[in-house]
Amino acid sequence: MKKQRIYFFLCIATLFLSGISCNTTDDEDISYTVSESVRVSAFSLATNDSVLAHLDTVFFTIDLIGGQIYNADSLPVGTDVSALIANISFDNVAQAKVYMDYGDPAKNDTIDYIENPTDSIDFTSKVSLVVTAQNGVTEKWYSVKVNVHQIDPDSLYWNSPFGKKSLPCGSDAVVKSQKSLYFKDEVYTFIEANSTYTLYVTDDPLGDDWTAYPLSVSFTPDLTSLQATGEALYMLSEGGELYRSEDGVTWTSTGQSFFSLVGTWKSRVLGIVSDNGTYKHDCYPRPDGFVPYAATPNFPIKGSSPMVTFVSEYDLDSPQSIMVGGRMADNQLTGATWGYDGEAWAQLPGSIKPCEGALLFPYFTFKTDEYWRTTQYTTWLVIGGRESTGVADSVYMSINNGNTWSIAPESLAMPAYIAPRSYASVMIVDADYEAVQSAPLWKLMPVRAVAHAVTRSGDYQIPYIYIFGGVNNRNEVYNEIWRGAIGRLRYPPIP
Repeated sequence: MKKQRIYFFLCIATLFLSGISCNTTDDEDISYTVSESVRVSAFSLATNDSVLAHLDTVFFTIDLIGGQIYNADSLPVGTDVSALIANISFDNVAQAKVYMDYGDPAKNDTIDYIENPTDSIDFTSKVSLVVTAQNGVTEKWYSVKVNVHQIDPDSLYWNSPFGKKSLPCGSDAVVKSQKSLYFKDEVYTFIEANSTYTLYVTDDPLGDDWTAYPLSVSFTPDLTSLQATGEALYMLSEGGELYRSEDGVTWTSTGQSFFSLVGTWKSRVLGIVSDNGTYKHDCYPRPDGFVPYAATPNFPIKGSSPMVTFVSEYDLDSPQSIMVGGRMADNQLTGATWGYDGEAWAQLPGSIKPCEGALLFPYFTFKTDEYWRTTQYTTWLVIGGRESTGVADSVYMSINNGNTWSIAPESLAMPAYIAPRSYASVMIVDADYEAVQSAPLWKLMPVRAVAHAVTRSGDYQIPYIYIFGGVNNRNEVYNEIWRGAIGRLRYPPIP
């Protein structure tokens, strides 16, 4: 019985082995697929602290369709990219070669990346990566670019000394006073020159298309007092009477008078009145039951910065306003920050050096950490103003709505070719990136080199800072407009 069982198993084994033998003789029935993949699956730079800390964390985009490999966030100005090692991953390709083109066949160089993956690559040359698939036929060319900023992207850049513009009254006009505001989606510039008053309007300060409206009014305007709400413009006469206009050309008296106007909040214009030597808060139009009330001795009754209103993301129904600097009732300068919430004024903790006529506006600043992650901050900037020793060119910044101020870094400092000024007008106006490229007179400064064939978003908006006029220590008005922007904002992101 045992012998029969053993014999049975031997027969089964023989049949099994025979089957295998038969299958392996039919090689012509088995097909093998040779890979045609030329995909680059990953790209990064190797660690090199002598070049840049955390260089290996820089993110690279791989455009498989367009054949582009690049870092959209450029490396800092001056980074040496002449000898970097790249870590490149593929889908089991047969060959990968790196070509460095210097424009001279005698200097051009080639690296067999599969054989020598740790050879350094000179990214100051035109670098191409050609990948050949396992089938030996399919290949793909990639342009490889390590972008380096040509200027500091976080610096505030202004147009060159030859890139400024004159006010719309023309470069030959001697301007006695001016005030510019953003009103109903247009820029309104009021100018007193050659004993006449003229309003100039444009929807695009980037160009030269201003419409002029000569003003014929029954009072002597105080242009520096001009304020704008969403519905109307307000201005004092030389004697302090408040006038209102919905188009900037036709003005009517409101029947109220003020010592000074300090700003607006929603549809109200806010100001200071003098009541038998006592300075009081007042407004137009007055809400039901409102009675002018005394300003505290440390409140700036004139000369403060523009009053700017913002809305907190945590309370969209309660706009807040701030202003800095000015002169108090005792004629002393202050650097305090004051806030208004629609009901009451309050002095905030933050302050700058005492001055009058400073420029205050909200903008953006950026901070990049050691791992090249960039964070954008909404930032308040204060530029210039007249201090006790004269007109200053200082720049202050606050990222907490004026609760604290600090001297801005050198990257945000005003350039030497822009003279210090006070009582200038300032506004932020967006410009289309495409329009900026062909704008007359204004000069663009490049922010970074761009990988060949990489496209940009055509509808990108650049938030430009415009500074109109301003006065010097002799109270002479500058007949000029300056335009500036943070470096990285002047160039649209790679999509």
